[in-house]
Amino acid sequence: MCRIIFLPAAVCLLLLGGCGNSRNNEAADACSKSIADKLAGKTFNLDRSDMAGHAKDEPGGVVYIASTIVFDKGLSTQYAQTFDCRVRLAEGKPSDVIYLQFNWNKDDLKKVNAGD
Repeated sequence: MCRIIFLPAAVCLLLLGGCGNSRNNEAADACSKSIADKLAGKTFNLDRSDMAGHAKDEPGGVVYIASTIVFDKGLSTQYAQTFDCRVRLAEGKPSDVIYLQFNWNKDDLKKVNAGD
């Protein structure tokens, strides 16, 4: 049975968004939402503080984030992958995720499938 663990985190992100909303936090929020949209129905965890901590400014008002996503945390099928996300931030405009890439490691996926 699949369930989305991310939803409670989304509520927390919205609540925290009003407290010192930095560019890194705004970019982490945008990436988190985009990932949740792409992985609807999957069980995964994101570490928002890791995402914001690894955010880097790029030219053109873009913030780059590289972090890790954990699937099926606590289960025998648990595995982690990295991802790259770029968000364009502009004053007075909503954040725009312009790039999202999951860096799948085939060896980890083979281990998960071998456990079935």
